[in-house]
Amino acid sequence: MKDSELKKLQTLIENGTPEKFYDWRVWRRLRQEVLKLDNFECQHCKAKGRYKKGYIVHHIKHLVDRPDLALSIFDGKERQLITLCKDCHEEEHPESLKQFVQSTERVTEERWD
Repeated sequence: MKDSELKKLQTLIENGTPEKFYDWRVWRRLRQEVLKLDNFECQHCKAKGRYKKGYIVHHIKHLVDRPDLALSIFDGKERQLITLCKDCHEEEHPESLKQFVQSTERVTEERWD
């Protein structure tokens, strides 16, 4: 990763908008490379002997914690970016589901009895 890209990403993280990184052209190209490398298969499902199509590229070491690895497929000999299906990605990031928790509060007291 270039120093200028790292500084730009660190600024996004400091501003609380790291998700803007996923709009970068260089990320979109790298994402396609990872998907092809993994044959568009979820690597967690594959490790369990199942096949499921994957379309999410996951950072093993979280983007916010290791921005220097944001554009690295490998961290040394280990994979840093892998393909996951939606279910496996949600298992990795359960915090992302908090925004979709439904309220049990009634909007109105109207009832159909």
